[in-house]
Amino acid sequence: MEVPLPPFCAKLILRAIPYALSHRVLVMCRGYSEDIENFTELVWEDDKDLDFHDKETYPEFQLWLR
Repeated sequence: MEVPLPPFCAKLILRAIPYALSHRVLVMCRGYSEDIENFTELVWEDDKDLDFHDKETYPEFQLWLR
C-alpha cells in the first residue's frame, strides 16, 4: 500500500521508524538522486539532512507498507 505524505510527516515518520520495522514501513521519495521517474527508499541515518521542503528537488514522498 502506498500513502502520499507531506514533507513534514515524511521526515517525522522516517525518524520514528525503529530499525526492526524498517523492512515493513518505508518512506519513499521521488526525485532523489535526480531520479524523477522512480521512488527511492530513504534511511534516517543517511537522509536526516535532506531538505524535505524543497519541492523542486524532492517533489513527492510516500509511505509504503509491505
